Amino acid sequence: MMIFERRVGGLIRYRKIFFPTSEAALQISRSVLLTEVVRLFGVFGDLGVPPNVVRHRQLLTVWVDLSVGLDRVWGGMKRKSCRYEIHRAEKMLSRVTIEINSPKAMKDFLSVYNHFAETKGPVPRLSAPKLSQYSANGELLMAYLDDRPLCGHLLLCDRSAGIARLLYSGSRRLESAEDAAACGALNRYLHWYEMQRYHAQGFVTYDLGGIRTQLHPTAQFKLSLGGTIVTEHTYLLSGSRQIAKLGNFLYEKFLEESPNVSKVDFPNRLMDANGPG
Repeated sequence: MMIFERRVGGLIRYRKIFFPTSEAALQISRSVLLTEVVRLFGVFGDLGVPPNVVRHRQLLTVWVDLSVGLDRVWGGMKRKSCRYEIHRAEKMLSRVTIEINSPKAMKDFLSVYNHFAETKGPVPRLSAPKLSQYSANGELLMAYLDDRPLCGHLLLCDRSAGIARLLYSGSRRLESAEDAAACGALNRYLHWYEMQRYHAQGFVTYDLGGIRTQLHPTAQFKLSLGGTIVTEHTYLLSGSRQIAKLGNFLYEKFLEESPNVSKVDFPNRLMDANGPG
């Protein structure tokens, strides 16, 4: 379980909690105070109507089961749309470097991702403080071709739950035909690199993040990596429904009017951000 906390207006305690067990989620819902707002993400089990719930959403995400072993993970990938592209990237590895959580990677990812988000739209932007917060609780991997940043992934890594979840993915694939071809191969290789890395560290789930429907292009890309569709639940909790509803309304309004703010609080808006780029 991963917890992110801040104060809103100096009074309201606001927490985002990722991957609580069903038991932990119920316990949290029972203990929410009057001046607290809590968002639960990645609850894999319907809690029914827990205490203090203001809103419940059911979403779809895509999991790759690392516990089956890398041979089976590799075999589960689509041969033409995925394994072929990874082999193509492997032929370029003498020109490829991957940086993890380095200052250079942070700077380059912000530039590449936000340019990608602005070009693609509507995709949430990412701020430097938010990037720092999430990378401190996960990993940022940036892939370079001939020292030029081409694609990168920001993941949350919950060791206790054994889940590594892709939060943001960005690339230069929309900038030119040449970049699109290189990114198509290198981005898939980066996913495979991460699967191997997290399998070696004992993670059991590589979570590719949310999808709209199984037929959506982003879903098809994620499924080509050998993933399966899993249902997750998100909950908005508060000891005061009025505070939570007002805060949620104002926050959504703020996000709609502020294109440069991260919208990770609304996972359904992230579904197009983690596609083939």
